[in-house]
Amino acid sequence: MMKTKSIIFSGLLLTMVGAATTSCEDMFTKDSELYTTDMTPKDTIFQLMGIVNRIQSLADRSVILGEVRADLVDINSSTSTTIKQIANNDITVDNKYNKIADYYSVINACNIYIANVDTAYRVHNKQYYIREYAAAKVFRAWTYLQLVLNYEQVPFVTEPVLTAAASDDIVNSTSNRIDLAGVCDYFIEDIKPYVNIELPFSGSGTTQNGILLEKCFIPCRVMLGELYLWRATLNGSQADYINAAVQYHDYLDDPVGYKTVNNSYRTTWMDTKFTRPASSYSRAFFTSNASSRVSYDFVALIPLDTCAYDGTYSDLGDFYNSQFRNNYNVQVNPSQALKDISASQINCLYVVDATGKRDTLYAPTSGLDEELYYGDLRLNSIYNKKTVNDRYHAEYNPERQSIYKFASEEAAVEGDGRITYLPFYRLPIIYLHFAEALNNAGFPQAAMVVLKYGVSQSMFATKINSSELEKLQAIATTFDGNLASWNTTGFVTYDGVAADINQIGIHSLGCGYSEYNAYYTLPEDTVVFNNLVETDAELADSIDSLRIIYLNKEDVTWQDTVAFDAAAASMTAKVIAPKYYVSMKDTYVSTVRNYLLDELALEGMFEGYRFYDLMRESFRRNDPTYLAEKVACRKGKDAEDAALKAKLSSKSAWYLPIK
Repeated sequence: MMKTKSIIFSGLLLTMVGAATTSCEDMFTKDSELYTTDMTPKDTIFQLMGIVNRIQSLADRSVILGEVRADLVDINSSTSTTIKQIANNDITVDNKYNKIADYYSVINACNIYIANVDTAYRVHNKQYYIREYAAAKVFRAWTYLQLVLNYEQVPFVTEPVLTAAASDDIVNSTSNRIDLAGVCDYFIEDIKPYVNIELPFSGSGTTQNGILLEKCFIPCRVMLGELYLWRATLNGSQADYINAAVQYHDYLDDPVGYKTVNNSYRTTWMDTKFTRPASSYSRAFFTSNASSRVSYDFVALIPLDTCAYDGTYSDLGDFYNSQFRNNYNVQVNPSQALKDISASQINCLYVVDATGKRDTLYAPTSGLDEELYYGDLRLNSIYNKKTVNDRYHAEYNPERQSIYKFASEEAAVEGDGRITYLPFYRLPIIYLHFAEALNNAGFPQAAMVVLKYGVSQSMFATKINSSELEKLQAIATTFDGNLASWNTTGFVTYDGVAADINQIGIHSLGCGYSEYNAYYTLPEDTVVFNNLVETDAELADSIDSLRIIYLNKEDVTWQDTVAFDAAAASMTAKVIAPKYYVSMKDTYVSTVRNYLLDELALEGMFEGYRFYDLMRESFRRNDPTYLAEKVACRKGKDAEDAALKAKLSSKSAWYLPIK
């Protein structure tokens, strides 16, 4: 049995390189320990774990670049110049988090591995290294995606770079650049053949420090779903959104292991008088060493060391939490924008008394004891602030902050504990991306099921109108046949009877029992009037919109052309000052989109997703001012930073400079 401690954490086989970025050669620095091409059966898995070791260098910056540039955190008087640059989206080439060489260190390691591993080697008539080969390809796809999201256009290389001359040629060439669209196009085709390949260590139960080693690898279906989602965002293709949704469905509904959002994750009020919220968010300490928690919530993670001697460790505990090491000074705080999003939610409590009487209660919007008790409870559960008076240590900051997502355990928040892993992706985020793909593909009611009720066969069958359901059923999937189908024993939601539910709506993680929330819903299914019609063409458009409305109603008789034409003519005649009709489908999509953007913020806060979520929505709208306005209002809507908004209204300001 290999010594996993030395393989993963000490960098025995792969040492970190590229500390400087002063020359093009540094982007592809060759290291004799890394770049061995002797991929013999005894060392191939060691080489792959070495790639995992290299990815450690990307962990902190993935969180910091994704969070600090966005609207959910804000700087303070203790914030370093380095972080202030990032918050102001004014990053210099010398900023410590702007090291493109580290990305290419991972990419070149993947390229060398892919080029040299013997995929033809077979044991018992099975390709012995195919799992490792596929994992390396997925790592490479993920790394290139991070590159183009942060640098826009970058050198593209898929072959090993072993000499300085070769690296010079790559960096100096103007014809080998790749952007986001190119990355999506190339890597969708590159990894698509491996969607059915198991992860390394899959099913072995092998752990190290409470970490299931199979969790150190990104599932191919998840990565493929992400690539389709980003490409659809750029090109508006319904087919790409559907492809993304299919990949997410097949990952979640894989019979090898169904992925559900457990009812016990819910953070809610503990009494009907709304005086005491849940004492702790059961997923708050997502960096704890509990292997069951890791195996449940984490789709894939980056293992980290706990001290510099062992290898690459994370500073995010010090970054977010007041600790002895940083004199209790944190780099960022939750922003007013985040607090406003959290407080704007309507929290629902569903109760059953001793007599069996059922009732739906809503949390107050005023009169509560704490600011963070309003609305969603996730921020309250993972964020704590207090003032400590210490007359003996004037140098210590008396204002203490704890963000429990980045503490090895609660007791270590103000100690010297370090986190031991960070997520590539977590399960609720995958569900939200699944809902985003469904919604933008034209299935808003299905997306609403993900948010409000939780995915199950019964919810898709009962909460979606017949027209949308039939279209979902026409889309083939690998497992359970179609996009509307889910394993009936693997996904169980509350239906008034079921006691063994294992699936809830993502919104319920912070807002109580969203399935009973009458305020968290789609608009009334009626014709919406809006804007005057000026021309015959606009009137024709209104009739087309009316057609969409009726074709999506549960009353399938409206699909009869003659009946529709008669109804449309009758309705047109009744309009005194002609108005055009807004498609309810479009209204649904818009409503769900707003719900999703809030939910992505509330579930993913502090984890590094936010800037890219805003970027994706801006791409979809083809409007960079969307991102600009959100970031400029991190201090609240009444405190817009006009200069920052103007800067970010140009997409060029979204990307880091390359030295």
